[in-house]
Amino acid sequence: MERSTLSAKSRKLFTLSALYSATTALLQDLKLDSTEAARTVSEAFWLAIDELTPDWREVRSRQLLASEVRKQYLHTHGIALHALGLVGNTLLQDSLDPEDWKPRLAPLGQVDWSRSNPDWEGRAIIGGRVSKNHQNVVLTVNYLRQQLGLRLSAEEQQAETAYKRGDR
Repeated sequence: MERSTLSAKSRKLFTLSALYSATTALLQDLKLDSTEAARTVSEAFWLAIDELTPDWREVRSRQLLASEVRKQYLHTHGIALHALGLVGNTLLQDSLDPEDWKPRLAPLGQVDWSRSNPDWEGRAIIGGRVSKNHQNVVLTVNYLRQQLGLRLSAEEQQAETAYKRGDR
């Protein structure tokens, strides 16, 4: 848990600390009656995200190298996992039933997660480097919320307005 980076040649897609932080964000303030319920909900959510992220499957089946996926895509970085957890939390606050929230995730399958996607510049990437400060997490969450057609909170809307004005 103490390492927040992976070596360049690691076969892992993400760090345990990134997955832990993302899952903590996912489960925040949910009314779950047990640790087992939390495990079931979080497992169902991450499996649903996995279904929408073909690169993850290709790494597992050894068709792609994890190091190449980490280098080329944002969806393996802590900021993206955290943002996915926060967006997932919004859906789970509405309903814990996967039949309700899982279909609402479908537009994430169309997101261009490549680091070369200009939509990430200023949100998750600053000057070509992934940045996970609070403002960048908020802007990344905003992007994902917009893809899913979810409303932004007042803080998120303020950050989005500043971003679009160029007040970074």
